[in-house]
Amino acid sequence: MPPPILRRLLPGAVQARSASSVDPYFSAESSSWKSPDDILSILMIIGGDIVQRAVAQLVGSGPWHFAPVAFSFGWLAYSVSALTAAVGDGRLMPQPDFTTYVVNAKTGYVRENASWVLGRLLRDHEKRTFKGGSLTVAFYHTAPERGHAGVPGRDWVYWSGVLVILAQLAVAVVPGARHGNWIVLVVTFGGTLLALTASGLPQWREEKYAARPVDPTRGREVVCITRGNGSTFIMVVVSDRAGIRLEDLAGGRDKRRTVTSVMSAVLCILWIVLLLTVEGLDGDAWYLLAIGALGMAQNVVAAGVQRSADALGFHFREFSKDDLIREEKVMKTLMRAEERERGVGLCMLQLFFPGELRPEEKAYWDRKRAEKAEMQSASVQSVKSAETVLKASMESRAVSDISEKDWKYAVTANVVGVASLSPSAPSHAREDASNT
Repeated sequence: MPPPILRRLLPGAVQARSASSVDPYFSAESSSWKSPDDILSILMIIGGDIVQRAVAQLVGSGPWHFAPVAFSFGWLAYSVSALTAAVGDGRLMPQPDFTTYVVNAKTGYVRENASWVLGRLLRDHEKRTFKGGSLTVAFYHTAPERGHAGVPGRDWVYWSGVLVILAQLAVAVVPGARHGNWIVLVVTFGGTLLALTASGLPQWREEKYAARPVDPTRGREVVCITRGNGSTFIMVVVSDRAGIRLEDLAGGRDKRRTVTSVMSAVLCILWIVLLLTVEGLDGDAWYLLAIGALGMAQNVVAAGVQRSADALGFHFREFSKDDLIREEKVMKTLMRAEERERGVGLCMLQLFFPGELRPEEKAYWDRKRAEKAEMQSASVQSVKSAETVLKASMESRAVSDISEKDWKYAVTANVVGVASLSPSAPSHAREDASNT
């Protein structure tokens, strides 16, 4: 810039130079805002972790492995990370959001959770249930009549994904209908097809719910889920002869498939081809930018939104105030939980109070341990007695018309002290249990 005196002497030259030096910058910005073609290829490589969590949320809800995760900018980045995982540990599901411990109330065995969906179950119910205080213990009982465990219900998150996919295709039709540019529709349809194919791989569902069903002949299973010492919430799941084994789920079982590795490689190549197609787009880039923004918004909401247990694949009966325990002191809360469900307070004691206890507290828990040991001993004796009686009953028949499965049902009924079995058990097995 010349000194002031020269600017006064040569005003025309300075103005012409200033205009010529500024115009290229404004023209470049104007061109970028009119058609943001260059930025589309950059946006295609961000947000891969968001896509993975969105698929993890919605997989398993629809028929034929259909998961309504919309086409967005992050799919190319996710395809590369999925290919890396396919040739590595072979897992599709993301890691849990935070450290969680799963504890069996009967055995006291502590397992660190490796299941993403189990961590989300705790996170969402902790936000919904915890209202303050030192510690909250919430009891949830499985309800098989509300749905099969491991089969999520369809909530507004699922249907919003379907609507966003339809809206994206509708927007993509506009430039083609206006002036014959159908490339936007080709890119959108191709991206949607690739997204639905990647989210529909069978391994997603198998890995998400990799657990055995609860054995009805073994009675109820009580499992506690918590973040550990210092946490303010404990979720107690009571599976009364229904549901899936949460300890299996927490183990993060390996469900890798060879077809997943092959499909991950093919999809990664196709996403790169789609990126090259986007790079060659000439005009109407704002339509594709809007389509990608719609998909990204749906992915972000699906990845982080709080959902119900039904939508996560866990079906519980209606929650009531009686299922909630909250006291001013942690120790009192654990004592009340132990009175409510045997073993819950004992198994949580080792996590929340690993050190020395007060004399009165030690006396209380020693008494509870003795009661638990006495109950377990009585159960063992009851099983042996039931086995003896039922074997004698079977041997006394001319034709043994009771199967091994029915015999196990009768043994279970004798252990829990009921005179009849569930309606699903055959009548002659219920009669044997009643006679016993």
